[in-house]
Amino acid sequence: MLNQNVTTLNTSNYTITDISAELASAWVTSGEAILLDIREQEELEMEWIPGATPMSFSKFDISAVAKMESKKIIVICLTGRRSKIAARQLWEHGISEVYNVKDGLLAWTAAGLETIDQSALMI
Repeated sequence: MLNQNVTTLNTSNYTITDISAELASAWVTSGEAILLDIREQEELEMEWIPGATPMSFSKFDISAVAKMESKKIIVICLTGRRSKIAARQLWEHGISEVYNVKDGLLAWTAAGLETIDQSALMI
């Protein structure tokens, strides 16, 4: 049932696979994937995903990601735009098992998946 939530985008330059937030969560929960949250620090201070590895897009370090365990790498941001760019960069540097969460954190929260909302503490 979860396999229906995978879309592969092919162009002449690269292949990026968009997956649903639900599938991303299932892969992370099962231990077969690492969730890389590339939102900026200010965004993470408002809401974050437990268990995600933070690495802001402005300081994105492909070599650090390449040294991570040999698991699927799932990239997420707020809307899926920055994470798609980061996923493409990882793919271009030889990391073949890289995925983008379609619609990012917006889809994650819409699916009712766990986040820690700290925005009320910002008052």
